[in-house]
Amino acid sequence: MISDSTHGGIPEKIGKYHVSRVLGRGSMGVVYLALDTLIDREVAIKTIVLPPGLDDDKIMEFRARFLREARAAGRLSHPAIVTIYEADDGAGGGPPFIAMEFVEGLPWNHKIRQHTFPEPEQVLSLAREIASALDYAHRTGVVHRDIKPANIVQTPDGHVKLMDFGIAKVPTSELTREGQFLGTPAYMSPEQIMGKAVDGRSDIFSLGTVLYELLTCQKPFPGEDITTVTYSILRQDPRPARSINPAIPEEVDRILFHLLAKDPDQRYASARQVVEDIDAFMANAALPHAGTSPDLWVETRGPAPLDTQSATAAPQPPPEPTGPAKVPAPVSAKAPPRAQAPAAPGARATATPPAKVPPAPQPPVKAPPPPPPTPLSKNAGPPEPPPQSSANAPDVEATVPGTTGLRMVWVLGGLLLLAVVAVGILAGAFIWFRSQNKPAEPASDTTLTSAPMESSSGPSEPAAAQPTPAQVPSAPAEQPKPKPKPKPPAPVIKPPVAAPVLQPPKPPPPVAKPPELVSVSYSFTSGTKRGEFWIRIDGKDVSHQTMNRKGSIFGQETYSGTFQAYPGQHAMEFQIRTEIQNLNERHSETVTLDAGKKHNVKIVMTKFNKEIRFEWGG
Repeated sequence: MISDSTHGGIPEKIGKYHVSRVLGRGSMGVVYLALDTLIDREVAIKTIVLPPGLDDDKIMEFRARFLREARAAGRLSHPAIVTIYEADDGAGGGPPFIAMEFVEGLPWNHKIRQHTFPEPEQVLSLAREIASALDYAHRTGVVHRDIKPANIVQTPDGHVKLMDFGIAKVPTSELTREGQFLGTPAYMSPEQIMGKAVDGRSDIFSLGTVLYELLTCQKPFPGEDITTVTYSILRQDPRPARSINPAIPEEVDRILFHLLAKDPDQRYASARQVVEDIDAFMANAALPHAGTSPDLWVETRGPAPLDTQSATAAPQPPPEPTGPAKVPAPVSAKAPPRAQAPAAPGARATATPPAKVPPAPQPPVKAPPPPPPTPLSKNAGPPEPPPQSSANAPDVEATVPGTTGLRMVWVLGGLLLLAVVAVGILAGAFIWFRSQNKPAEPASDTTLTSAPMESSSGPSEPAAAQPTPAQVPSAPAEQPKPKPKPKPPAPVIKPPVAAPVLQPPKPPPPVAKPPELVSVSYSFTSGTKRGEFWIRIDGKDVSHQTMNRKGSIFGQETYSGTFQAYPGQHAMEFQIRTEIQNLNERHSETVTLDAGKKHNVKIVMTKFNKEIRFEWGG
């Protein structure tokens, strides 16, 4: 029952809850902040506002879908999921409403609007809590189907809460069937857009879109309308996150790549695998799942635009011949083509089809069959055209473009050859002339003594008596010293080239395995009737139990369990919250967990709930 509003259109009371103010409005309902006066607890009340003029079937559908939120979230008990306290289907005459946990904090959609890049490690730590909550919900058979920044609230103590299971799919539900389009399009998975049956992997894709937008301040699939967004989700890959925010490590980019795979079989098989990859990243170890991705995004990935795809491929140019050239075979058995203007220098004869010239009026003449192709020699000229009738015989140069160029090449080659021959002849003549005009060698002493000497100053006088060779011994004539022959240059001995030494391939670096987890068993004995407690390691929830003891008021009940953590030094925290005593106490200690050792801890709380301590055993 809802009482009438006293001011501003806000009801004064909804059920047993006193309304304080409006927290938010949506397309289907209003969320109020209210007070449960019985236990003095603030709650959030979500009601349905139905548009006027709906028929009874639509009203029943809206109410059934609204109550399904309570059934889906009411069966879930997880630290990262908003707790449901009460639901009313409106059978008493008022609108349906759900009373749920009031969470103070900042929704992620407001955080994204700040346009600042957060620390990737901090985002991954919070994403682990969401993935852990999704893994818990999926194992109980609940798919959220509307993961988006507005449904994730970050609390002041640095944790997150997942809320609004308004379109969650329950296995027994008949309202959210295959083919219906429910959810926020920018964060929906491809199979959800196409109306196919969805499972937990659809929530994994949506979680990837939220993390991508939080890390880059950009949506992975932007668009100005639903058509553009849905086309991008179905057909295009987003830009690599590292190209927008260089501070993102490669491992985080691989996790996003694995989250946003369009094929569900290529994504993480479960949210538990997401948690394991994030734990490995935090431990600086190899990613056990996303680390096996064969490829990452590239900037140009995506299908070609539809208007550029042709039904038939464009013809490819023929390969260049490697052997002797051959005359190309005629295209058809019709009459050979008519003469056409010579092509520009360097143009291929087959690049442009011959121009169509209307034939002169004449009786039809049957074209002779084309001659078979015959190979040409290397020095042969261009191929001759097929025989034609004398009336239509074109000029040879007009049918074979490039003939003038070939002739110029032959002329230039001949001139070059003549120049070489002329240079050779001149060189031979010069060598012969030098050999003929070589100076004579000097005469012997006998010739010099017997030759008469003439004076150049005047008439010759009678020569004095000269001794004969028998009387005066001739001095030995000086022989010209032979010129030393140039020594041939010493042969250059090149050192032998050593054969390359093939190095054995280096073995791949060993993949670092994450350290083995340590198992810790705990027990906690309390006389609390109703309440709950959490155990956290380094601020992360590792165990959560709800206390609902039955029996006398003086009885006690022992709660036990087991959790796992990495070996090393950690901050262990225990928090208990009771409903009757309205107790909310915390206790934390620094503990050291040794690898390969079993740890048992007993959590002790005094009778008057004034002290909490840990007692460790072997």
